[in-house]
Amino acid sequence: MALVSPTRTTDPTAQEPLLSYDLTTSPDPLKASPEKPEEPEERGELIIVGSRHSGTPADVKWIKVKVPAGTMSPDLATNLSSVNPRITLNGWTARLDETAKEFVFSPAGSHETIGPDTGFTIQLSQIPISRKVGTVPICVTEHSRTGKSAFQDRSTVFSVGKFPADFYMIEFVADETRIDNGGEITLTWKRSTNATYELLYGDTNLNVTNETTRTITNIKSDTTFYLRGTTGDPTNPVTRTLYAQVTVRKPDLEIGNLTVHGTVNGSLTVNGPIQANDTLTVNSLRPGYNSLIVKGTTQLHGYTRIDDTLQMGPEGTLISSQGYIGMLEVGNSLKVDDIQPKYKEEIKLSDVKVDGTLTTRGNLMAYGALHATSGLAARDITVHTSFTAYGQTVLADLVGNTHKLWESSKQDPQLYYESSPVASSGISLAVMDVQDTGRNGQLTLSIVGSTRKTTVWWEHRGSASTLLFVRKGERFAADGGNIQDSNLDQILKVYWIPLGKP
Repeated sequence: MALVSPTRTTDPTAQEPLLSYDLTTSPDPLKASPEKPEEPEERGELIIVGSRHSGTPADVKWIKVKVPAGTMSPDLATNLSSVNPRITLNGWTARLDETAKEFVFSPAGSHETIGPDTGFTIQLSQIPISRKVGTVPICVTEHSRTGKSAFQDRSTVFSVGKFPADFYMIEFVADETRIDNGGEITLTWKRSTNATYELLYGDTNLNVTNETTRTITNIKSDTTFYLRGTTGDPTNPVTRTLYAQVTVRKPDLEIGNLTVHGTVNGSLTVNGPIQANDTLTVNSLRPGYNSLIVKGTTQLHGYTRIDDTLQMGPEGTLISSQGYIGMLEVGNSLKVDDIQPKYKEEIKLSDVKVDGTLTTRGNLMAYGALHATSGLAARDITVHTSFTAYGQTVLADLVGNTHKLWESSKQDPQLYYESSPVASSGISLAVMDVQDTGRNGQLTLSIVGSTRKTTVWWEHRGSASTLLFVRKGERFAADGGNIQDSNLDQILKVYWIPLGKP
């Protein structure tokens, strides 16, 4: 718990005091004297600490402290005659100007030079405190200059409160002073019931007049909590403020400009744009630690150099989850000494021109022209436009082994089979064996979801067969065109002949 110093105001910049002042009271806070005049007055003390913060010394002719006296709420003292003024500067004297209601402190000579190493204290003790609660303006005025400039009056005004005798607000503390990001703390305090109380932090202002504890959750950054108590006449209330601070480990930060002269370690997530007006150096571009992950478009308008391997994989560099090097725009030429997919995924490009050898362990799909002036070794090549080969072209493992997918039985209610999506292109073959059924029918092979099909007739005795080419990923169906009869003998067999490897 700590106390917020009394509020202060100073003259405009041109007449800003050359000395800095802090004011405290004893007791803290000051208590207004009892309202009944027959009861003795409360006594209090003002302590003002002065110093010169600038490295340039200041010449000071005098310092005055104005203390309002009277019977009203804005008066601090009932009278000033019994006040004991003191100052710690050697050779200075103190006197009361009763007409102006101010204490004047002055050096033995015409002025004294106060530098950054000179500090001093002004004490006004044995002040008979006024009997009305309220806030009092205490004005500290110096007559000062720097160098050979003219002396000027420069003022600082403090707001000092006189509180009811039974008012108290103490022990404002947090149960934890250091928490993890997103954590919570519980604030507690003690207070009298003759005031209203507010809890303030960030942009939040909570009325806690009837509370002595409050839990705050989801704290993401270092936070100062203020407890403010207000009492007295609404026309001149008196306010006291305590504060407690909480530090957050790895806090969220919201800043304007950030200049880093050293190294930023750890991960960095940016939801908005990053603008690099100078060189942006990435020492490692690969999955794992130190990765540069781009989920949107990356435009490279100038020369881009990769001295080591550019790895592509499902954990992300420049490949999407579908295997596309999609959002990579190269305005001029892209020169790559080596492209090696790490996880055997597909690489899909628009136009590829290879002057050397292109080796792929996965699928190579060219939606534009594919020109290879030297060797091209690939397991699967899909070309949607033209394929030009200037040398020898070898197609290995074109036709795979034939295997039977399905055979009907008399328990099957219908002579019908439908495949799953095929792993590679191939040929589907359907064969109908028929004994003496006394009827004829059709055997059809078709691509599911397409109009492509082939149909043959079968007769009441003998067999019939048909075949249909199927592309990778398609499904096909074989239909014997007949409802099975347990008294009849007709069998439908379906075979698959793959072309190439999956």
